[in-house]
Amino acid sequence: HYEKILLICTAKNWEHYPFSEALLRYAKVHKREHSRHFMDKTRYRLKLLSDWFGDFNLSEIRLGVVQEFMDERLAVVSLATVQKDVSTLRAILNKAYREELMENAPKFPKFKSLKPRVRWLSSEEEECLVRTASAHLVPLIRFAVDMGGRLSELLQLDWQNVDLVNKRVVFVQTKNGEYRTVRLCDRACAVLVCLNPTSSGPVFTYKGKAIKRVKKSFESARRKAGLNDVHFHGLRHTFASRLVHGGVPLYDVMHPTGHKSLDMGQRYAPLAPD
Repeated sequence: HYEKILLICTAKNWEHYPFSEALLRYAKVHKREHSRHFMDKTRYRLKLLSDWFGDFNLSEIRLGVVQEFMDERLAVVSLATVQKDVSTLRAILNKAYREELMENAPKFPKFKSLKPRVRWLSSEEEECLVRTASAHLVPLIRFAVDMGGRLSELLQLDWQNVDLVNKRVVFVQTKNGEYRTVRLCDRACAVLVCLNPTSSGPVFTYKGKAIKRVKKSFESARRKAGLNDVHFHGLRHTFASRLVHGGVPLYDVMHPTGHKSLDMGQRYAPLAPD
């Protein structure tokens, strides 16, 4: 279907270029460059946008149309979710504008700024969560707290990328598509050793098969532990916050977490000793 995408002609017929074609152009590139994220999240958001804007031409998507979309979405989902929807829509239209598929990039409604969610666990809360978690989930929780990886990176970790002799792992399936090598602390090493290492295959398993999702099991554990405001991503925050509180410079925290910008410092700087 991608081969049928209309290319802009020399006459630049902006008025009649369909949004659906611009979406497909964006999807093709995003799937190639961020395949894992595309399959896990982006494709569902693109399906939503296709259903809503599929009958529009690019020239018809203006501020009022976007506002109407936002109002409809806000009636059923959170503001944070709507921001992600609109961010994807903006990326599609900006790409179309750069490729001269539309005359002007439309303006978008302004969002009120949302404070970034930064919830980390104390040592006591971590132990409480581990006590209430299912047996197969405990190693994943410990490893997440000690390594700071994203959930997708942890679930995709393969034994062939684990080096227990030199105490390091390589995250291959990362958000930005770049390999990231992270040193193992002693407890993380012990967690891996208890999982009976092999030459290859998924590290974190349940009944012999790779763990694909942890939403239900983690929600059950946090509810039993009385930690209803804690999400799995909070384990990543816990890793970073403990490093910063221990005096590790923010710049040095960026490598194991895979952050590309010091913007994350705004979240953790108040924990720094100086």
